[in-house]
Amino acid sequence: MDLAKIWPAAVNAAAGLVLAYVVRFFAIAQGATDAAFGRIPPSLPMAARSLGRGIGGTLGAVYLPLMRGSIGTALLLVFVDCVKELPATLLLRPFNYETLATRAHEKASLENLAETAPPALLVIAVGLAAVVILARANLRDRG
Repeated sequence: MDLAKIWPAAVNAAAGLVLAYVVRFFAIAQGATDAAFGRIPPSLPMAARSLGRGIGGTLGAVYLPLMRGSIGTALLLVFVDCVKELPATLLLRPFNYETLATRAHEKASLENLAETAPPALLVIAVGLAAVVILARANLRDRG
């Protein structure tokens, strides 16, 4: 195989996959960040602006520290959903590109259940690890 012929197709497929993930999971991240913005009283950024902070300074000094937990939650939710996403990955994946979900699907479609279990368990383990990280971060923020 000539790499010069395959490379543009693989790059286009990867870009299409990333675009599909962005479109598919944008609502999850958008909802979490909107909720975080709604919890910040308008007086805080107004006070920062009246004390001489610019837009970037207000973002760094007021918004980001108060929204850190919600942004982390949104990132973890999107990460877990991307790990287990199957339809877009099957349709748009580059050649010779396997994810845990596509590997489990491939083995399950061949009815090879003994080889299906490890990638399926890894999908569950990755999701569980993200939930544990999120729970620890929430406990640390509250305590």
